[in-house]
Amino acid sequence: MTATAPVPVSGRGPAPDTVARLRDQARRTLDGNWREGVRRRDGVPFAYSCPSTPRYRHMWHWDSCFHAIARSALGDHARARAELRTVLRTADPDGFLPHTVFWNHPPGWRRAPFYATRGVVGNVRTETIDPPLLAVAWERVAAADAADPAFAAEALPVLGRHMDWLAHHRDPDEDGLLTIVLPDESGVDDSPKYDPVYGRYAHHRMGSFLLIENCRRYGWDSRRIIRSTELHVEDVLVNTAYALSLQALGRMTGDAHWTRRAARVEDALLDRCLDAGSGLFLDLAGRQEKPVRVSTWTALAPLALPGIPRAVKHRLVEEHLLDPRRYGAAVGIPSVAMDEPAFNPRFDRWRCWRGPSWVNTAWLLVPALRDLGYGEAADRIVGGLVDAALRDGLREYYDPHTGAGMAARDFGWSALLTDLV
Repeated sequence: MTATAPVPVSGRGPAPDTVARLRDQARRTLDGNWREGVRRRDGVPFAYSCPSTPRYRHMWHWDSCFHAIARSALGDHARARAELRTVLRTADPDGFLPHTVFWNHPPGWRRAPFYATRGVVGNVRTETIDPPLLAVAWERVAAADAADPAFAAEALPVLGRHMDWLAHHRDPDEDGLLTIVLPDESGVDDSPKYDPVYGRYAHHRMGSFLLIENCRRYGWDSRRIIRSTELHVEDVLVNTAYALSLQALGRMTGDAHWTRRAARVEDALLDRCLDAGSGLFLDLAGRQEKPVRVSTWTALAPLALPGIPRAVKHRLVEEHLLDPRRYGAAVGIPSVAMDEPAFNPRFDRWRCWRGPSWVNTAWLLVPALRDLGYGEAADRIVGGLVDAALRDGLREYYDPHTGAGMAARDFGWSALLTDLV
């Protein structure tokens, strides 16, 4: 496999004045969400953009990776580096990196029991993972700014330990695919693809609290949890992020060991997750690794991987991504195929990954469209999201039919549009 960095390639793109307005909006959003200080309990410094206030005031792993990439695209390399260094600072000595860190804003009593923490109160972080994108973001930020040549190398030992931690704790059957124990660990927590797996324990149901309590009883020992229950998933999106980070680490270190591991993940996705009938990549649930036959955007995520055969990618694009019955929406890429019974783009408390279009989805998939020769389609997707963002602001997500902005306002990772244009 010959790996290439996942750098978006521009097509015609929006007009210069449109890009300038978008960049101003992105800069205001990220700067408005910037948080900097020292944690009161132990003096550890932090600097990051929270996703959006007041709902999302903590630091999330993959959000911060997206924020740093967007800042780098805006030329704010100093804060991009500071945010990634903050994420790196949260690592345990063995390489574990948490999904969420609270810094000086612990969750309130109403929400604290629903966070995947070691106890109900007094926590500084969760005990769960997020899609592992730190190496991808680190490489992108390092490559964009030559002013700090030492930056690229300073994270390599921790990133290597992080990849090893994931392999040991989340791939107990050593098939090359990581396992998540909670839907939240994929970043797409209430996606309908988890409903048939988790049932009453799904993220949007009250049983999710019991699922977290079960993990606490096992001391968050993921190998024991995976052995003891059917409530876990080899998730396509998480493994796509894992392969991308292994590739990035291979390029940054020059060590083919990481590149070989990335190729093994790609091979496992092809051999175990690719469904011959639909052409989609399906999650595998439980100890029996049963395919989860719900079409969501994560089934398209391996488009971003260089080792996936182009014929497989073309089928994903032509039969799914560009099909107006499935993902070929007026605005962006829906988070659920529009012909799925679970598709519901309207906003309410539990619908955020059940239909609306998100910017990070386009950021991951649009470069693959361009690489495969679908430049016009890529321009349409990006242009629709840019129009929506300039009309309704950088929102958490957008209605795929109308482009109406929904949910959180001034949402940080929607600034990724500046990287796409």
